[in-house]
Amino acid sequence: MSLALPSSSESLWSGTELQRTVYAPPETDVDVDVAVVGAGITGLSTAVMLKRAGCRVAVLEGRHIGAATAGRSTAKISLLQGTRASTIERSAGRPAARDHVAAHRAGMDWLLQRASEVDCALESRPAITYTTSAREGSVARQVRREAELLADVGLLARLDTDVNLPFAVTEAVVLADQAQFDPKPYLYDLASEVDGDGSSVHEHTRLRSVSWRAPHELRTTAGRVRARWVVLATGLPVLDRGLHSARMEPSRSYSVALRCDGKLPDALYLGADSPTRSLRTALHDDGDRLLLVGGNGHRVGTSAPMVAHERDLVTWAQRYWTVTEVSHRWSAQDYQTEDGLPFLGPIGPMSPQVLVGFGFAKWGMTGGTAAAIALSDRVLGRSTPWASRMRADRFPRPAALPTLAGANAQVARHLVTGWTRPHLPGPDLAEGQGRVETTTRGKVARCRVDGALVERSAVCPHLGGIVQWNDAERSWDCPLHASRFAPDGTVLEGPTTEPLGTPPGLGAVVRPRR
Repeated sequence: MSLALPSSSESLWSGTELQRTVYAPPETDVDVDVAVVGAGITGLSTAVMLKRAGCRVAVLEGRHIGAATAGRSTAKISLLQGTRASTIERSAGRPAARDHVAAHRAGMDWLLQRASEVDCALESRPAITYTTSAREGSVARQVRREAELLADVGLLARLDTDVNLPFAVTEAVVLADQAQFDPKPYLYDLASEVDGDGSSVHEHTRLRSVSWRAPHELRTTAGRVRARWVVLATGLPVLDRGLHSARMEPSRSYSVALRCDGKLPDALYLGADSPTRSLRTALHDDGDRLLLVGGNGHRVGTSAPMVAHERDLVTWAQRYWTVTEVSHRWSAQDYQTEDGLPFLGPIGPMSPQVLVGFGFAKWGMTGGTAAAIALSDRVLGRSTPWASRMRADRFPRPAALPTLAGANAQVARHLVTGWTRPHLPGPDLAEGQGRVETTTRGKVARCRVDGALVERSAVCPHLGGIVQWNDAERSWDCPLHASRFAPDGTVLEGPTTEPLGTPPGLGAVVRPRR
């Protein structure tokens, strides 16, 4: 039976939106010790840690709290992360894999203690990484290696194939006492701790630029902020001083929340096979426990139509569970570095007091909190032993060079094909549709949303890529470095700070449906 998808993309965690404080843009210029850009898990955790240490902090968020990845993740809190540790061992060595686990353990400890003080549906669960491929194959071997690496750092990981799934599993590693929660009330509670007593939180305040030298002047859409330190806690830094966007693989992955008849598996599952399947359960506001299924990741701005990936998750779930309704659908954006370790610390030698923290490869709950520990330690003059291999100014490791070269080859390919593709005009656009068209005036991005035809330039202002319509999110996505834009061209996320321009030769065009 084919089930209808919700008409709009909305995460399961959005139900708490109406129960929170709204933080206004600053009305005057702001002077603080530290300006934190981004109100996700990394930014708000960093701000709380610094405020507790006596710093005056201002958090600047371009949209609203949890608007990007932190508020649209599956919100797993786990040290078993698929096969992350073994992947990092291959690209950066065994000591780096140990530091990775140590960082996430520190982040998990801080997060769990803080979340225990919040009504955020925090629940303890075992985490399970499984494979259905041949037991003698490479994937199964990697699952076993993951168990060995976790045991090597003192975690009680065990191998088992009886993991309460309705399909055969050839190998699985189980780690008890991990957790899951609702990230939105947790983020709101962090913000409430930051705001007040000389510190502040400001939503709808987008960063435009940062001066090179301290004390830094930040130009925003709502005035100026002056700070001795700046922490860029966005998915990708909006400053290209470290050329980090060239060292990241941006991906978009999908989640659906399903009502099901019958018993649901109650653990944090992640398949090691491709395509990835992520499973957990969550309580809905009405008291029903829903099954959350995630996966089908791909490079941002590619693999259209995107809504097909959500339908595929539902179809897969229907093979094993009696699904009666798709209550929510949504997607999130994540970034992975060439060696799998995040970038933490100064953005570059010319701006040592502008810090970045990003590249958590879909494990931002513990990874973002760990980054906050390292970044706040940097501001306060303390050392963080496990962070030394994660320096933002490190050179690419030799083992990671093929991955880096492949990622940049994709950027070059999408840049060339975006400009050379004909992008022929088509029939009238229906509601929710969009496409790029090559006109005598250049590349134009056209979409129809809420009955109105909107036209913008199809050229991403970051590095000139041609955007693609994302029908799942009703957004324009750039395949180069994952900048994303609303239908009217305003910035949603990514490294860009500027909106899509007006169509070549015209002002912005918004035409009502006839």
